[in-house]
Amino acid sequence: MNLIDFASKTQIMQRVNRTVPGFWPVAVDFGFSAVKGFAPNKVFTFPNCAYQIPGGKMNFIGEAGDSDIVLVDNSGTWVIGELALEMMNEESSTNYESELYGRNRYYSPSFQALIKAGLAIALSRNSLSGYTYGEDTIVVQTGLPPKYLISDSEDLKEVIAGDYDFEIKLGKAGFLRYIFSIQKENIYIMDQPNGSLFSAVTDRNGMVVKEQKKILTQKTVVVDPGFKTLDVYDIAGKTINGVPKTFENLGMHEVFRRTVEKLNAEHGTFLTISGMQRAIKDGYAASFKRVNGRPQTTHIPLADTVESCCQEVCQNAITELLGAYNDFKYHNNLIITGGTGNAWYDIIKEQLSGMETLSIISANRNEQMLSNVYSNVRGYYFARVRELAIQERKKKNAPAPNPAS
Repeated sequence: MNLIDFASKTQIMQRVNRTVPGFWPVAVDFGFSAVKGFAPNKVFTFPNCAYQIPGGKMNFIGEAGDSDIVLVDNSGTWVIGELALEMMNEESSTNYESELYGRNRYYSPSFQALIKAGLAIALSRNSLSGYTYGEDTIVVQTGLPPKYLISDSEDLKEVIAGDYDFEIKLGKAGFLRYIFSIQKENIYIMDQPNGSLFSAVTDRNGMVVKEQKKILTQKTVVVDPGFKTLDVYDIAGKTINGVPKTFENLGMHEVFRRTVEKLNAEHGTFLTISGMQRAIKDGYAASFKRVNGRPQTTHIPLADTVESCCQEVCQNAITELLGAYNDFKYHNNLIITGGTGNAWYDIIKEQLSGMETLSIISANRNEQMLSNVYSNVRGYYFARVRELAIQERKKKNAPAPNPAS
């Protein structure tokens, strides 16, 4: 198990994605660990962290880094992603965690800063000729855990819709101003695991792979262990079988929580859950004590504790799933997705290795060059592009209006 794989990263990758003329589809997954996105000219992700600069002025020392994101809007100056995680100290990260990881975070200024950063990256130019946002209609597709789809959709649409005017600096480039509008009727929200289901059966262009179409008719369960929740989508005969399930505290947040609790108790470290991202990059946490009145710090390696906690939480998740789904006796396929799914895939496969009637599938199997981190948002994007294409075909094929009517 590679420790660095547990850290959320910043990636903005050029890529030609299938689209529909006249529209600029944007898929965004506002995860608790990272924001992930797809647009016609790129794929991107950055850590879910926005930190407001006290006093509103950002003074860089030295050259800006490739992963730096700085946003200036009418509320002040924000650093986003990796840079925000680096800037927060123990006190500020502790105060911020309730906002950072709270379910009802939609109207918080930090979440709105994350929305702006995600949309700006999705609309930004790159060197792909012919794939540049202009006056196209922006259409946004996102998702929510099944448990919260009905209760939270209106709030999420409300905070995404509206008129935008802000400046943002991406990496080493200078500040650019973004002015655009998104209409509420152009925002769509789906069950998160449905995104990965669509990813698991579609090719590089988002077209359903003929040989894999049977997954949609067989008994298939999509398991999406995210940062805060584990979401499950059960399919039988092209329909949702029962109510999609969301299990609380069975994700990477729980792995980090147990790691923090153990290291702080056993070694006197002063880790926080949000501070785990920075600690993972370093590979250690710091322990502090005084010896004969003199301060002393020690490096405490993280890898063994993280791996142990990861195994524990994954085993808890497997036990819950087997209990909830009749030991998968009647299922043909189990699709595993998400960044936490990457960390758990081998564990789940080994634990269920005796199930000859159950095929265990990684959601990114048709595009393995893209991490499973992107599987949900990839499905969001291509599902929305498919619907837009159908909508436009219907318009073209519609009978001409009768002038006499």
